[in-house]
Amino acid sequence: MGSWLKLLLGGSVLLIIFLFFGVYHTTLTSFDFVVMHGVWKMRSDWLTEAMLFVTDLGSKHVSFPLMYILIVFFLLVKNPKLSLIVVFNLIGVREVNKWLKSVYHRTRPDEWPLIHETGLSFPSGHAMNSAAFFGFLGYLLWKYLRNKGIQAGYVLVLTWMFIGLIGFSRVYLGVHFPTDVLGGFTAGAIWLILTLMLMKLTNTSIVGGGWIWKK
Repeated sequence: MGSWLKLLLGGSVLLIIFLFFGVYHTTLTSFDFVVMHGVWKMRSDWLTEAMLFVTDLGSKHVSFPLMYILIVFFLLVKNPKLSLIVVFNLIGVREVNKWLKSVYHRTRPDEWPLIHETGLSFPSGHAMNSAAFFGFLGYLLWKYLRNKGIQAGYVLVLTWMFIGLIGFSRVYLGVHFPTDVLGGFTAGAIWLILTLMLMKLTNTSIVGGGWIWKK
């Protein structure tokens, strides 16, 4: 199966899953509260501190500095196309997330939140942005190591474990419903697929500084 077909099929499946959460998120409230109350039973002082740290890692205070660093790095290795794709990935997913929230207009849970958040709830911005952006960074590192002959499947596993932990932190802290996070993961993964398709469409490769691979 060609890589284009794999991306299209994967994106189509994820779109169906996202639309399911988008259409039925109000009828899944009982599921949300069962999961939320189960997660909240795990709350403790040390775990709360850990989840606050994890949720910060999924914020713009981390992703934007990383984006700037990557832009500079890829410009230094004379690859402006990849710099632009990094910008497309992060700025684009954030704007799409804002639009989706305005479409679904779901309010945040108001039962025992540990931090104060403003704005709408579905899909979770932390989950969606992290799936797209950190998923893309994980892909780049995995591709780099694989093309050096290094088995790097663990990079993808650790990347998605990290992304999953960010989503879990949002439920733990009481600022998102579980379906917000699941919807964010699927929407972010769709944006990641669009990013990879853009790399293929523009024939983007990395050449310089020891980084050499085709899309």
